[in-house]
This record gives sequence, C-alpha cells and structure tokens, in this order.
Amino acid sequence: MRYNTELEPLIIPEYGRHIHSMAKSLLKIKDLNKRNQQAQVLINIMGNLNPHLRDTDEYKHKLWEHLFIMCDHLLEIDSVHKKQIKEQKKLVKERINNTQGSVKYKHYGKLIITLIKETVQLKDKQLKLDILFQIAQQMKRSYINWNQTNVQDIQIWTDLEEFSGKELNLDKTKQIPVFPTNNTRKKVFYKKSNRKNYSRK
Repeated sequence: MRYNTELEPLIIPEYGRHIHSMAKSLLKIKDLNKRNQQAQVLINIMGNLNPHLRDTDEYKHKLWEHLFIMCDHLLEIDSVHKKQIKEQKKLVKERINNTQGSVKYKHYGKLIITLIKETVQLKDKQLKLDILFQIAQQMKRSYINWNQTNVQDIQIWTDLEEFSGKELNLDKTKQIPVFPTNNTRKKVFYKKSNRKNYSRK
C-alpha cells in the first residue's frame, strides 16, 4: 500500500492528485493533435470544480496557467493562452528589497525602537520621562496584542532600557497601565417605559 507521504508533493493541492496525474500524462503523448484534445478535456474537468466560473475568459486563462504550472511549463500545445502566459512572465518585475532591515523584537516594531532612540536624546529630563512612559504603555499594548498573554511591567522597562542603549534610571517598580485611566463617570440613561398610565375611575 502506497501512502501519500511516499508520493511526489502536489504543486497545486487544490486540484488533487488525480488532476496532477492526468496533467503529467499529457507530457507522454507524442501526437500533437491528440495532446491538444486531451489538454482541452482536462481543462473542462478542472473547470467543473467551479462550474459557475468555467465559461468566463479570465477563469479559462487561469486554468491554462495552472495546467502549465502542474506540467512544470514543459507542455507543448497549440494554445493562445500559452503565448499570453509567456508574455506575462516577461513582464514580471524584480522583487522589492526589504528596506526596513531585520527587527529583533518584532512585536514592538521598528518604529518604537526608533522613537526610543530619538527620545533619549532630549535634554529636558521631565519631558523625556513623560514620553518614555507613553512609549512603555504602547510597548505593553503591542506585547499583549502579539502574544495575547499578560506581560510583567519589569520586562517592558528592561526592554525599553535595552533599546535606548544606556541606563535611564527608570522607576522599574512603576505600574504601566494598558489603557489610560479615566475617572469621569458616564451619565446613565434609563429607558422610558412605553406603557401608558391610565387613571382609574
């Protein structure tokens, strides 16, 4: 008994192993006319997976492209779609290089690290501490959003000091609230009753 783990990995798993086997069998057909006919039959079978889209030109072009991919672009047939796919491959642009570089702590983001380095250079000590505290709050929010778990405040203060590259003499016992505290109470609105008051006679 042969298991799927012993077989070749599927290039487009959505079509299944039978479609891949039929696509590879097209490469063994030597007669060009017969190969064209069998390729068209296979395209119709692939189109049956989404019958409401198989008659549109865009979807047909997509099916032919998938067929050539499953055949490792070795399939030789008389098709207009193959010429279009070749032209598209020539127009593919080069990959855009990563301009941000690598970030050690991705859950904080590169912007936070840059902001810390700029804040450390401020001369006003009180302003610097206030901004660093706001940054610590944002760091804690980002940490929770990324990890979805609670984080110790001492970890945030330690990371903040590490990003700055120098000792900041921070009060590491100070609690960092996740959201700003607001003591203003909201006015409570009571829903009025729709029942009519009738006077008793």
